[in-house]
Amino acid sequence: MDSSDAKVLWTKPYLLTIVATFLIYTPFALFLPVLPVYVMKELHGSTLAAGGANSLFFLAVVLFRTQTERFELMMGKTKTLAGAAFLFMVSNALLLAAGSTTAVMAIRFFSGACFAVASTRLMAMGGEIVPSARKAEGIAYVAAAVTVGMAVGPFLGLTCARVSGYPLVFGLAALMTLGGALVSLLIAIPQRTGTMPAAAETIGFRTLFEPRAIPAAIVMMLIMLAVTAVLSFVSVYADTLHLPRVSAYFFVVLALCAVGSRLLAGNAYNRYGANAVIYPATMFLAGGLFLLSTARSSVEMFAAALLIGFTYGILVPTMQTLAFAKSPPHRTGAAAATYYTFFDFGMSASAYLVGAAIPYLGYSRIYQLLGLLVLAVTLLYRQTCDRNHPERPRLVADGESP
Repeated sequence: MDSSDAKVLWTKPYLLTIVATFLIYTPFALFLPVLPVYVMKELHGSTLAAGGANSLFFLAVVLFRTQTERFELMMGKTKTLAGAAFLFMVSNALLLAAGSTTAVMAIRFFSGACFAVASTRLMAMGGEIVPSARKAEGIAYVAAAVTVGMAVGPFLGLTCARVSGYPLVFGLAALMTLGGALVSLLIAIPQRTGTMPAAAETIGFRTLFEPRAIPAAIVMMLIMLAVTAVLSFVSVYADTLHLPRVSAYFFVVLALCAVGSRLLAGNAYNRYGANAVIYPATMFLAGGLFLLSTARSSVEMFAAALLIGFTYGILVPTMQTLAFAKSPPHRTGAAAATYYTFFDFGMSASAYLVGAAIPYLGYSRIYQLLGLLVLAVTLLYRQTCDRNHPERPRLVADGESP
């Protein structure tokens, strides 16, 4: 391969990876706002059960994301990706037959395990099949497919549920995931070379996790407590405000702002440093949550979506960069596992805790308290990440995020 070939980005495997990523992440995002409404309206479940549908999903993601490498060692990368994607499709289709909250909970846990493996493999491929000279650009485009899916999924799910009912939602999710599984079979995945480590003997806490990345990971975990409360319950909240049509477009605004802010975050971070990015971002995130808590019109809802989406798009790659920068270069993989495990745990805990608290506090008070939590997280960042890491590491590719 000559030097010009080595710099080609838009190859067939790369294009297929982007398509597969979109087809896997769109159903994932589709269910976040839809299932809580489905559990409460169709299955007459409590808000705790509604939150549990997403909480168990993310708990499975936490437990199985770090096991992806183990499956790859046993079955190979192609079989791992395709198998996980097909099982994710099966889990989505099973929701068509779920007639109780217990069934939904069990299916969501199984679905989270499948999604964890498939999504982890897809994100890894974004760095494996692109030329080294264009790695940041290549990963950014893969992440853009994730963000587009995060906008399209909730819009499709909420719109279809309102127009035709939930069977169409579940069937559409299963068909899209099937498409992602079929596309994944066509991707020529680079296979690992050299000696493979013993899967069962080399995996331990220090192998999978990097202690020096934990402060940044904890900060992001707490931020995700707030953000997930929006992703999971804003559609129900909009219904209580008699704004049911707003929730679908709320996610479009949020995702588009997240894409735009990621394009700006890298340059701002590299030029001015982490503090100049993180402190304003947390302030605006808190402001978005306070605005959401007092919203009574579509304009206020969309303004809150703009603030929350813009700051979410900044904070995810920025805090990931701090986790990487505080870790030794040869421990980048462990730092990533640490960061995303805490990230996923924050999403799981939020869906459960917020669902349990809503009957006692209400949606408005919940979002107010989460705004205060974000302000407190700003102080935690100052005490942990800021003081211990004042230098300006180069921002990792803006696209390296879930």
